[in-house]
Amino acid sequence: MEWPARSPDLNPIEHVWDLISRRIAGRNTAPQTIQQLTQALLQEWMAIPQYMIRRLIISMRNRSRECITARGGTTSY
Repeated sequence: MEWPARSPDLNPIEHVWDLISRRIAGRNTAPQTIQQLTQALLQEWMAIPQYMIRRLIISMRNRSRECITARGGTTSY
């Protein structure tokens, strides 16, 4: 299967980054420095439950199938 360019549906790490960015944006105080941002990223990365990572991995078969069906277009993921 050819890998569609810039397809977040087939790149689970994009979903992880989205989760992390939403969690950082939802904090009471936004990071003000690079050090604070680095610390926030590390904290949120470590706080991701393993079941969420497993769920992303397990969903790859369905993601691939939908992407092929949509011919690289928009999917429900």
